[in-house]
Amino acid sequence: MSDDREQHWRETNRASWDERVPIHTSGDFYDLEGFEAGAERLRPFELSEVGDVSDKDLLHLQCHFGIDTLSWARHGAKVTGLDFSEPAIEAARNLANRIGFPQSEFVASDVYEAVQALNGRKFDIVYTGLGALLWLPNIKR
Repeated sequence: MSDDREQHWRETNRASWDERVPIHTSGDFYDLEGFEAGAERLRPFELSEVGDVSDKDLLHLQCHFGIDTLSWARHGAKVTGLDFSEPAIEAARNLANRIGFPQSEFVASDVYEAVQALNGRKFDIVYTGLGALLWLPNIKR
């Protein structure tokens, strides 16, 4: 994909995700009410494969509005979520405050700019959820 086409695709994709935030935070699919009441969001295979996250720095790329990121916080991780949608990051920060994880960090940035956006920080675990990779126009990058 050419740089111009990739940039156009990313801008269009970001606008689409910006529009989805209020739909996803109010709809049934993510069950935000259940999550806020303590429901587990992570799947058993994710918990098994990632293992104990207690006191580990975990970076969640393409975190959307932070529901999975905050699930890892409930399991003891020190979490940072990164997403290119400003409305999603704002929703993630609000959710973190509502459920008692104000120390969770959420950063608005394109995944391709993550190193710069996070000032070169290192993490014990880098995670992304199901279906996240297909949204990247340049997987090698």
